[in-house]
Order: sequence, then structure tokens, then C-alpha cells
Amino acid sequence: MRFLPRTFQLIDGVGPFRERDLWAREIPDWDAFERAAARDVVMSPKLDAAMLEQLPKARRALEEGDLATLTTMVPPREHWRLYGHFIDRAAFFDIEADGDNVPTVVGVMDRHGVATFRRGESLAALPERLADSEIWVTFNGLVFDVPVLRAHFDGQFPEPAAHLDLRFLVRHAKLKGGLKGIEKSLGLHRPPHLEGVRGLDAIRLWREWTINKELEALRLLVEYNLYDAVNLRSVLEWTAFRIAEVNAWSGVERTPIFQRGDVLYDVTRVVMAQQ
Repeated sequence: MRFLPRTFQLIDGVGPFRERDLWAREIPDWDAFERAAARDVVMSPKLDAAMLEQLPKARRALEEGDLATLTTMVPPREHWRLYGHFIDRAAFFDIEADGDNVPTVVGVMDRHGVATFRRGESLAALPERLADSEIWVTFNGLVFDVPVLRAHFDGQFPEPAAHLDLRFLVRHAKLKGGLKGIEKSLGLHRPPHLEGVRGLDAIRLWREWTINKELEALRLLVEYNLYDAVNLRSVLEWTAFRIAEVNAWSGVERTPIFQRGDVLYDVTRVVMAQQ
């Protein structure tokens, strides 16, 4: 899933169409471009010179793990290509909110594991946790999750180097619908007791906890929310490989995508710890 060296959108004058033209001409990556440019003009003398100047900078930033520099070189719409090189710097998260768009619980999965952050209990620790990851992965997070969190924390909220909002990315893989529908289309079925639980149910469950102190309602809410966060990784990795197929990239090794079974014990532990 290390797709960044296939990216030529590093200079002005090279966008998606010219990039696809290079791939079609059997120039699939940075090394191939440098070999082709050594023999003849590839795009134009001006563009070739700019590209040959930029490629060593991009290669050096990648070798040094300089994600901040790479995000300034690669257009935001292509930041998903960075993920495979920086998996351990990614945080997958999802929020639930009440009817007034005030966060109630936030589920997070990152290199430290899975965790839940709850209003009135641990939510104040969320900004520090997310600040530890340079890549954020959400579904509709640019439109909803992050604005809601930023408003709740009065603007004192971290900014990632890259934010991968899967609501928009999945369109490139010809997927449609919300997260739950996409999960089903990919075979990511949830346990029977979570089937059918949706956003409005999350509001109801939170009120059952806060008003009636129904512990099972809280635990169900936390579990539902954590599944939203955990499944984001599987959806992202499936989508990345699907986009590679759509682009007809040759030589792509299809490695197994993330399976939530790896963290289900931890999810259960977090859920049962709620009280």
C-alpha cells in the first residue's frame, strides 16, 4: 500500500489527467520518470526540469519520514496515498453528539489501541490524544466531527498534517452511501445487537444513560461508536486498493486489509469498563 512514489502531482502543471497520461505511457513511478527523462523529453522541457528538481525532495522527505513536508507537496485530495507509509501515525475516530451537536462519546483507534472519551468523564483528554497522530481518518469528519469538536473546545483543538475524510474518498472507488451501507457492501457486518443502530439511536442511548442511569445503554452506545471508528481502517485500506485497480496500477501487491478481530478484545474491555 506504499503508493506515494506513483504520485506525479508534485508540481504546477501536473494534475490528475497528466498524471494518468504518464501511467498510460508506462511511467508508473518516480524511478521510471527519471529513467525516461534521461533518454528524452517526457512532458516538456520546463515541466521535466521542475519534476526532476522536486523528485529528490519528495524522496528525501519520504525516507526521513517527514510527513509535514510531504503533505505540502502532495495535493490534499491525494493525501490518502501517504497512509501506507505512515500507518502508525494515523488515528481513526468517530463522534456521537446529542441533538444540539454537543459531543457525547468519541471512539478512537490509533497506535496506542482503542479508547473512548465521554462527556463529563474523559472527553477533556481527547485533544491531547488526537494531537499525537498526524493523520486523521474519519467519515464526514471534515463536515461534522471536527467542526463539532472544535466548537466544543472553543477552537482549542489540534490540526493534523492530513485529514482523510472517507465520505469523499470512497467516491473514487465507486462506493456510495453512508458508512454502514459501505461496510455491508464490503462484508464488514456488525454483531446482531448492533445491526440497525443509527445516529438517532445514539442520542436516545445517551439520554437513557444520563437520565435513567441505564448502564447497558451507555455500554451499547460506546460499543456502537467504537465499531464506527475501528471499521474506518478496513474501509480506507479496501478503498486504497480499489483506487489502485481503477487506475490500473501495475505491480501492486494486494496485502490483507485490516481485520477488526485484531482489536475486538480491546473493544470489549473498553465497553465493559464503562460505569
